Amino acid sequence: MRVIFFSIVFCALVNGDCIFRLNDSKDLQDKIKKWKIYNSTVTIRSKTSTYQLGICLAPNTSNINGAIIQTINQDSSVYVLGQINQIKLVGGDNWILLTYENGSHYSKQCDNKTRSASLMFVCGRNMDTITVVQEHTSRDEQCNYLFQFQIPEMCPVVPEEKKGMSGGAIFLITIFCLACAYLVGGFLFMRLKRGARGIDQIPNLEMWRKLGHFTADGCDFCYRCKTNVPGPGSIIDEIEPDIHDDDDILAP
Repeated sequence: MRVIFFSIVFCALVNGDCIFRLNDSKDLQDKIKKWKIYNSTVTIRSKTSTYQLGICLAPNTSNINGAIIQTINQDSSVYVLGQINQIKLVGGDNWILLTYENGSHYSKQCDNKTRSASLMFVCGRNMDTITVVQEHTSRDEQCNYLFQFQIPEMCPVVPEEKKGMSGGAIFLITIFCLACAYLVGGFLFMRLKRGARGIDQIPNLEMWRKLGHFTADGCDFCYRCKTNVPGPGSIIDEIEPDIHDDDDILAP
């Protein structure tokens, strides 16, 4: 019974090449399986190392359990940063963290622990942008590696706005349709009922003529009329009767 209980507690759920534990969220497992990047490998380079990253897939056939392979650029040393059968999966509202554990041992560093690496998945449209957030170097002796991926499937779906005509466009179309109906209907009425020909077929011709005259008069009044308004500083000479001539006549 103890053996059976031990097996149940430590058994794993296998999805692709990843082995998840029972305490890992089943919803998160189902979510990452729907991504395009799932069960694929990528290669990225930093200033010090080259990384082969596997998302639930071993990137190097020479190590079937190695999830992330690190190659040091300076001396070509190779390290395994975690194994696909040693996984922790946690997540939040807008992030998921996949951690590979039990990689190669550190030598005289990090208490000789095994290497581990985490893949942080966040919302983003550029799947080609993979950021090395944290790594173990001679200057930055971090014991855990962290890589960030942008996943379009994690972004919330924004409903597309239905683009329709504006109120002004509807108003103009309505006016245009009414004008066409008025002209065509009036033309037919004047021609068929009144027997009009030529320009007389225009409905309410006299009204439109008067409207044109009124419009012309209004424009003439507003823009063409000239008023004798003195300019600033000018002197207005009032016309007064000249009394000097009368004085000359009355003078002896």
